[in-house]
Amino acid sequence: MQTEEELLTQYTHSAEEFPVLAEQTHKVLRNGKIVNERININENIMHYLQDTAQLISVIDGRLGSGVPYDHVIYLDKSARPVSWLVNLFWNDFAEKDKAGVPVKRPRHSYINIDRAPWFRYVGVNVDDDGRQKDNGELATYIDFRNNIQNLSKRHLAEIRALYIPGGIEEESDDWVMRQPTVLDAKRVLIVDEVSRTGSTLDIAKHLFRLAIPDAAVIDGSYFWNPGESSLKIGEEFALTSLPVWYDPTTLTGRGIGAPDPYYYRKQYEKYLTQDNGSHPIDFRKLRTHAFSASVFSAPLLDDNGEVIDLAVEGKTRKLCKDLRRLYDAYQTGRIFFTPPMKWFGFDDFNAMITNQGVMLLPLGASEKERERILKSPLFYLNFVTKLKSIN
Repeated sequence: MQTEEELLTQYTHSAEEFPVLAEQTHKVLRNGKIVNERININENIMHYLQDTAQLISVIDGRLGSGVPYDHVIYLDKSARPVSWLVNLFWNDFAEKDKAGVPVKRPRHSYINIDRAPWFRYVGVNVDDDGRQKDNGELATYIDFRNNIQNLSKRHLAEIRALYIPGGIEEESDDWVMRQPTVLDAKRVLIVDEVSRTGSTLDIAKHLFRLAIPDAAVIDGSYFWNPGESSLKIGEEFALTSLPVWYDPTTLTGRGIGAPDPYYYRKQYEKYLTQDNGSHPIDFRKLRTHAFSASVFSAPLLDDNGEVIDLAVEGKTRKLCKDLRRLYDAYQTGRIFFTPPMKWFGFDDFNAMITNQGVMLLPLGASEKERERILKSPLFYLNFVTKLKSIN
């Protein structure tokens, strides 16, 4: 068995290894004030692994519904990096069949549904963040649902059009709403990166149930679990932490921009004039993007409407490199990982923990044995606490 010092060396990382993830902060109370503090990098990377494993377990059906999903929809912009983590770690964390082969990862897509414009579409005036109404009250999903009669068929058609195989043949709301979709009879999971008020995900689920009523199931899930109790700021409760890439004040860092109807309409009309009849499916997709541009993210654009090269933008590639380093560190056994308990019974959970060099209390342990393990620096809780305290 390795010593405590050897294990701590194995699982300890520096902030320099993960320059983006190392920027992670959380809100804490200090001397009666709420301040942002950096999170220890060892604690932070364990957090990202655990939340990724948890979400994969929802997608493959081991947690939550108990049945795997056929299609996962990630809400742009901030849930897009979540999809990168799921794709990276799927084979490691997904359920295995009897031969030990991971179950197939379901298809996924992206859609841009933000709460603020959708509140306004149904006549609820909110601030730019979509959190407060004109009267200062918190805007909730109930406000959206109570005014749903103000939603137009076009709003729903724009969502549905994105899931018509091959794209749309004509820009007609009625035509779009009559076409079959790839989500019909499918179990669909919509993923948001974090729950602040819960309204965004609830609105998205409601919209999909209206836009694609033949889907078998439309469920929702979140990626980020702050792991700490919310803090009260004024009349609101604030999350103690958010994913490091979550920043509503900027478009950069997630490889995608905001919806831009002008950009997609220009692209469609440009290529339409060059059509020689040899690429009909491509033009149908371009037409779909132009039609659905209010819910389909455009690339990152500069002030002149030109696409920004991600090598120039920089932030997205830095995040991707950090996520890849996270994956590589896990693959080489250099991140201590606590799996979801529901993956398996206690014996298998115990084996996975002890195989990483630390101890849990065995079932049926004597009082003397329990006392010895609880005092050991290699007892699970003692070891993880020490690991999280190393700067």
